Amino acid sequence: MAFTMPAWKSARRRTATLVAVFWLAAVSAAVDAAEFGIATFESRFDDRLLVADARIDYSLSGTAIEALESGVDLVIVQRLVLEQPRWWWRDVQVVDQHRRYRLAYHAISRRYVLNRLASGDSRSFRSLDALLMQLGEVEAWPVIRRDRLEPERDYRLNLETRLDVDALPRLLRTVAWTDTDWQLRSGTQTLEVRP
Repeated sequence: MAFTMPAWKSARRRTATLVAVFWLAAVSAAVDAAEFGIATFESRFDDRLLVADARIDYSLSGTAIEALESGVDLVIVQRLVLEQPRWWWRDVQVVDQHRRYRLAYHAISRRYVLNRLASGDSRSFRSLDALLMQLGEVEAWPVIRRDRLEPERDYRLNLETRLDVDALPRLLRTVAWTDTDWQLRSGTQTLEVRP
C-alpha cells in the first residue's frame, strides 16, 4: 500500500495539470475568437427605392491584426442578394451587389485607413475598433427601384460579409486558405420583402 500512494498522487497531479492546460487553452481560444456577425438587418422602401440597413460586428483574429499592422492590406466584402423564390426551380437572383473595403495600417502615422474600393473614398482612424465600428454601419444601401419588383410577390433579401482571402498576397494566401484564423465570415441573414 505504501508503494502505490506516491504513484496515485503523481497520477492525480498529472490529471490536474492536464485539466488546467486544456482549460487555459479553451479560455484563450474563446478570448481570441474572431468572427463577423450581423447584429441587425432591416429593409425599407425609401420613396420608390428599396434600401437596406444593417449593423455588422467585425472581430478580427489576432493573426489578421498582426498581418494588418505588419503592412498587409485586408479586403472585406459585403454582399447583398435579392432573390425571388420559386417552388419548382432555382430561385431567381434579381440583384447581386458587392461592397469591397480595404483596411490598411500606416505605421508612421499610426492610423488605420478604411478605403471603399469602388468609389475610392477613404477615412483614417486612430484605432482599429473605431474603423471596424464604422465599417459595420450599413445605412441606406440602395437595392432596387420598387417599380422593377412584381407587386404582391415575395422576395428574399440576403446579407453576408467575409474577409476576401483571395485578395491577400500570394504567399500568405496559400496559408490563409487552410488556417481558421483567416476564415472570417458571417452567416447569411435573410429578410422577407414584399413591395
